[in-house]
Amino acid sequence: MIATDVDDRFNKWLGFFNVAVAAKDVDALLILFHPDAFWRDLLAFTWNVRTVEGHGEIRQMLDACLARTAPTAWRQTRPARLEDGIVEGIVEFETQAARCQAVIRLREGKVWTLLTSMAELNGLEASPSLDYVSHGGGDMAAMAKQPYCVIVGAGHCGLGLGVQLRNLGVPTLIIDRRERPSDTWRNRHDSLLLHTPSYFDQMPGFSYPDDWPLHPSKERFADWLDAYQSVMQLDVMTAAECVGAVYDDARGKWRLQVKRRDRAIELNPEQLVLATGLFGAPKIPDIPGKERFKGPQQHASLYRSNPHHRNCRCVVVGSGTTAHDIAADLFAGGADVTMIQRSPTIVMKLERLIEGFARLYGSEPKAQGMTTDLADLLLAATPLRTVVGVHQKLVKHVKEKDAAFYRRLESVGFRLTFGEDESGVFPQVLRDPGGYYIDVGASELVANGSIKLRSGVGITALREESVVLSDGSELPADIIFYATGYERSSFESILTPETAKRVGPLWGFGSGTRRDPGPWQGELRNMWKPTQQKGLWFHSGGIGVVRFYSRILALQIKARQAGIATPVYEGEAVRAFEAA
Repeated sequence: MIATDVDDRFNKWLGFFNVAVAAKDVDALLILFHPDAFWRDLLAFTWNVRTVEGHGEIRQMLDACLARTAPTAWRQTRPARLEDGIVEGIVEFETQAARCQAVIRLREGKVWTLLTSMAELNGLEASPSLDYVSHGGGDMAAMAKQPYCVIVGAGHCGLGLGVQLRNLGVPTLIIDRRERPSDTWRNRHDSLLLHTPSYFDQMPGFSYPDDWPLHPSKERFADWLDAYQSVMQLDVMTAAECVGAVYDDARGKWRLQVKRRDRAIELNPEQLVLATGLFGAPKIPDIPGKERFKGPQQHASLYRSNPHHRNCRCVVVGSGTTAHDIAADLFAGGADVTMIQRSPTIVMKLERLIEGFARLYGSEPKAQGMTTDLADLLLAATPLRTVVGVHQKLVKHVKEKDAAFYRRLESVGFRLTFGEDESGVFPQVLRDPGGYYIDVGASELVANGSIKLRSGVGITALREESVVLSDGSELPADIIFYATGYERSSFESILTPETAKRVGPLWGFGSGTRRDPGPWQGELRNMWKPTQQKGLWFHSGGIGVVRFYSRILALQIKARQAGIATPVYEGEAVRAFEAA
């Protein structure tokens, strides 16, 4: 089919859609959707981050939201394209509150997937904050007034959101318990590189130099964060730990208790964003005999390269990303390294995963006019249920293409998995970020025996100079590194138990797999959207992902500051979130 025919086909469908929307005719709209269609909405209709599936859920959402949203002027912005039988079109439209974008994918002439996403609030497109300028490095004595929003956490998530809020004119203070925003990266293990490509891992509004490495070191990225904060003129209070947060219903404000060095500070924002990551305290197994072991024992979060590791017998407990990185670094430094693999691990080569990023963000699509903003929109247009299917196909392809690689790993006893549903790394990250390794070289060291492996066992006891394994064998050891992960929650030390219970778990989408119980959610729990606690938001994820969702979150906070009604659609009910 030639391009003009594809475009004509899409425009014919869009014409029918425009007529049905203008008439607010839900029955006529549903005729244009496949029975198994997905509609993913980012604020435009629902003031929520929500996916509805099938005619029943789509009808329910339209019945609740169509009339008050009053969408108009749906118009195509790029020529439609055809790929694998799917016609894809990019559209703009307007609602009573905002200018919006849509990605529409047609199968057999009907909607298979629809993304509607808010882009700009009407009349509030860009207005830098003029009434809140501290230039005091977070010193409250230098600030003109209390911030409307406080972000806890000044890593890439907090800084990226801070830029989006600053651009929208929202008075915002970012606080972090570390001395520098970059310390969230500097304080990780020395050999860490960013595993996703830098052309995907751009921060909002500020691109890397042309000669930036594809996978920068954590030190280089940390330097970038410090420069980013400075150039973007963000108000960041460092060495400031948020030790408690209570919402005052009567005032519609938070009471944040902040400890900064020897001072106690109270902040009273209306909106609180926790950008502290998904994880809390390091998990270290309680092993009988720990006090008897003569050598050092430490969690992987404290690992640093050390010349004294040379010729030492080092045991790394765990087989995920951090365990592989540390084991490879120890081997490079001359240590004798053994990895303890307690459970099967997902392993996929970096180059296989980069292929997917390159199709949207690489040099070839850029040469054809693809912008980062458009690539982000297209990436967001795929509902989670179909994401799993896409990655199941990828895993099947990878297993065939890298069969020899996997045979070599298995030949030394490495226990492989590709997830409970064979969907690989990316769905695993969304369900429970752990239990995988994106191979950047350590797998070869395992396969060739440079990193020794004991798999299918755990440690049952420690002796003075050895570890006792669950199969009864004994392994000599001078140093033990526990790459055993972290507690799941990073916010329970800040929020009251009542608030934490009301909010519920973070992350995961109800896939019914290990550590991601159902029921099905269709979206990440509590991320970038209203929670069950007024004025409380969560912001987490990889650099490229939060670049896009920081904008979605910032628009919600701006709407509340501006006094715009934001009724939140939650399925069977619409929750009224009016501005205070």
